[in-house]
Amino acid sequence: MAQTLQGYVTATQRLLHDANANFYTVPQLTDYINTARERMVRDSGALRTIQVSTAPLAPEPGAAAPIFWSSGATVTANQYIVSNIYMYVVLQAGTLGTQAPPYPAGSANYPPSTPFLNGTATLQYAGPSEVINWNCLPYELQTLDIINVNLYWGNTRIPLRYLPWTQFNAELRFWQNYIGRPIAFSVYGQQQIFLSPVPDQVYTIELDTIVLPAPLVALTETDDINDPFTTPIPFYAAYLAKYYEQSYGEAEIYKQEYIKHVQAVLVSINTRRMPNPYSVTY
Repeated sequence: MAQTLQGYVTATQRLLHDANANFYTVPQLTDYINTARERMVRDSGALRTIQVSTAPLAPEPGAAAPIFWSSGATVTANQYIVSNIYMYVVLQAGTLGTQAPPYPAGSANYPPSTPFLNGTATLQYAGPSEVINWNCLPYELQTLDIINVNLYWGNTRIPLRYLPWTQFNAELRFWQNYIGRPIAFSVYGQQQIFLSPVPDQVYTIELDTIVLPAPLVALTETDDINDPFTTPIPFYAAYLAKYYEQSYGEAEIYKQEYIKHVQAVLVSINTRRMPNPYSVTY
């Protein structure tokens, strides 16, 4: 059963023995509850969501998927174009020329830093096309973590291999012009995904993600987090309330209760699955 903000407030007030809101206002408890909801998702991965996007992906939220450079193509302002491993944005509409924009070759290791003409269109370097920025995903910066990435190729859905950044960088980014169907991904920092090889066409990708909950505002608003993940939240909100009033001993009790409830939830949802009812154990 989903919980409302009013339900959270009432549960937290009961834990604090403050049913009449004499010590903690409802707006104050609402802040603590929203913080507790985020903490619960971080600790449990409760809000696991599949996001569908494309690769390469334009570096600007809401922008259309980029197109690949093609001689003589007509382009419009603010459109994104991929050429080799780089992405460019069209500053002035026009027709693309007969020669692709510069890419790493010989001494030309980096893209141009200033606007340039390609045919009659004016282009500007926008970033590497191996990168997907989290703020361009459907859930934008509510995205907390990327667990898996599937790539659509024809009638197949291909899971990409995950590599830690140091290994990914050493093994798959050695050649600058390494272009093809991506086989692996890595998460860099807090807000970027790298793919390798650099996509050679626009692919649809499916990202298995953990997303943060949107703040609850109205008391009648229903939480996206469902039972049993709702049960630890009032304990963490009560911990924050007691910590605020510098009752550190009581705060620690509520925090320990929160941890115990999280552990109980994680145990309760992982005990009822049979991996394969037809398997034979020898």
